[in-house]
Amino acid sequence: MNEQDFTRNRKQPFTASLLLMINFLRKSLTIEIDGFLSYLKGHFHLIKLQGFTSSAFIQNRKKINPKVFQHLSAVITENFYTSENDGLKLWNGFRVLAVDGSRITLPNTAELRKRFGAAKNQSEVEIVQAKTSILYDVLNKITLDAILDGQDKGEQELALRHAHCWQKKDLIIYDRGYPSYDFMSEHIVKKTE
Repeated sequence: MNEQDFTRNRKQPFTASLLLMINFLRKSLTIEIDGFLSYLKGHFHLIKLQGFTSSAFIQNRKKINPKVFQHLSAVITENFYTSENDGLKLWNGFRVLAVDGSRITLPNTAELRKRFGAAKNQSEVEIVQAKTSILYDVLNKITLDAILDGQDKGEQELALRHAHCWQKKDLIIYDRGYPSYDFMSEHIVKKTE
């Protein structure tokens, strides 16, 4: 984001753009924007957002640094896991966490191809793919960490990179593709660091 971005009073302020982005968008952008504006007007009486268009949103979205979402997620998570939270669900005193990985197909651009690599599908067409790993609190339905990296990274390697989120009383569940003696050893070492 440049210093000049979002500095004037705009029809589409930074906070509104950010709030729309963190919504789980499932419909066309125009329908989502209309619903979003109706919600804001109904709950917060924000009538000034009349010129909030798809085109303006797409332009503003490019100006927002993706690291803002990592920061917001960390703040939300930190504030959720407090002793004052009566809604915190535990199993026998443990947080129940699950880890899983997947491949994600990304837009086929030169920049993404260079960063994540390309793979060929059944028809020999090259597609850009990345590997992802998610650490998820099963009982509280919160994603604690998400990693997106090159397709050359292994599931176990990515799973161990979630270690900064682990706490002493965590029960971490993996599917059958993860366990090995090396993985368990690395897990124990990371847990005691």
